[in-house]
Amino acid sequence: MASQTNNPFDFTSLFTGYDPQAFIRQMQGGFNAYQLPNFDSGAFLESQRKNMEALVSANQAAFAGTQELFKCQSEMLQQAMTDATEAARGLASSDNPQDLAEKQAKLLQSAVEKALANSAELTELVKSSQEAVAKQVNERFLASIQEIKDAISKQG
Repeated sequence: MASQTNNPFDFTSLFTGYDPQAFIRQMQGGFNAYQLPNFDSGAFLESQRKNMEALVSANQAAFAGTQELFKCQSEMLQQAMTDATEAARGLASSDNPQDLAEKQAKLLQSAVEKALANSAELTELVKSSQEAVAKQVNERFLASIQEIKDAISKQG
């Protein structure tokens, strides 16, 4: 991420000017201007700060998962091109039609098996990435609910 590339999927530039702490300070200034009864603005702001941190962390995890997926797909494409080149050379060297048909059948079987293995690998990669993101979001959601319950019990 540190190097500048022409990667159309690199959205990190969108977050360069974003400062979650400045957002929290702005909200805190607004709450301090209006003292609401039975409302702990400090606890609310701390909760929102944690929410923003969780959101940033989840987005980073999703981005990392997407990058890994693209890297894996790129490697698979490179390997497929290498395999296709080798297959074309092998088929071109066959003079016997029966030998050519056997080589084609083997190549087809190998290609289908490789495609299924690649599909399973990509599926697992996406699944694990999404599970990690969902776990982060769910944990923060549950913690946020507990923070609301705690704030209500303090006020009541």
